[in-house]
Amino acid sequence: MENDKKTEYRAPALEKGLDILELLASTGEPQSKKQIAEKLNRSINEIFRMLSVLVDKQYIEFDNEFSVYYLSLKMFALSNQHPPIAQLLQSARPLMEQLSVKLNQSCHLSRYQNGELIVIARQESPYKMGFSLRLGVSLDILASGSGIVLLSFMCSEKQNQILAHADINEQEQKELRTHIKSTLDKGYFIGASPQISGVTNISAPIFGISGEVMATLTIPYMTLNSATVDHHIENIDNACRELIEVTHKLSHNLIKTRSN
Repeated sequence: MENDKKTEYRAPALEKGLDILELLASTGEPQSKKQIAEKLNRSINEIFRMLSVLVDKQYIEFDNEFSVYYLSLKMFALSNQHPPIAQLLQSARPLMEQLSVKLNQSCHLSRYQNGELIVIARQESPYKMGFSLRLGVSLDILASGSGIVLLSFMCSEKQNQILAHADINEQEQKELRTHIKSTLDKGYFIGASPQISGVTNISAPIFGISGEVMATLTIPYMTLNSATVDHHIENIDNACRELIEVTHKLSHNLIKTRSN
């Protein structure tokens, strides 16, 4: 009976559109019409009209120069209109700007959604040099300061689910659990970036009204040479304290807003 209902209520056009969106999200690279058709095992004629509709509705964009399609930020923007996330972003943006100006470092806010850790807000360093991430980029949960903080403060059931599906060996999982314990003990994560030399990730959690970790705020602290830089450089300990103060304010703001 259940299968009959599924067949009865199928919407082929909607399914094709969702398949296209899921494909573009999973590949992470622009795709041509031919590539999309081949990967979805459909003809170009089958997907042509759907691509046009998705472009018209601004869910995807078309690059005329290379004749490829890619996701727009519309889905990302829609997901962040959920009231608690919208409130978080409203509170976070001015505080992130102040933090970056004070430290001359960039920072970014990340949120776990649909199995991915996504950068939902960013603030570039006001200095002429810096390291920052693109808005909407997906982070490696197992190899980023933001991801370790997320794992450390999420409920054990979700944490175990993520670790159970992680493509890491026993030694790597042991090291990860050591990072998690250290992060829980300190209340934040600090460690060298595994991808960028000279960058130290400082990450701390932001909590919602029920105590769940809603997001993580991270400073990819860039080591600068104080002898050649023409402005004051806050050391990494001060940067850590400033970051934690901001995350405490954001957590407090969320709890206060939801309580009123």
